[in-house]
Amino acid sequence: MALLQLTMVPMGEGVSVGKYVVEIQKKLAEEGANFRLNDMGTVIEGEVQDLLQLLAKIYETPFQQGAVRVVTHIVIDDRRDKKIHIGDKILSVTQRDH
Repeated sequence: MALLQLTMVPMGEGVSVGKYVVEIQKKLAEEGANFRLNDMGTVIEGEVQDLLQLLAKIYETPFQQGAVRVVTHIVIDDRRDKKIHIGDKILSVTQRDH
């Protein structure tokens, strides 16, 4: 199981890109993805090959909305020794003594 963090930034579209994010979130939901929006992007959970296929399906979304340039940041955490899920890292940190 892996986590993929996706941040797509349409360039030259002003300071607010929320309308693009909304459409990406809709496409993820339509695909049945397990995902969570955060302040810096979207984390998606799944097997690496499935995540890459999903990315291919949603990649054109900002361009379909009129963006002419998009900078995409992708981070993959592929852990093979145990299953990881969205929120596990946060839970691990918050359960520790401070």
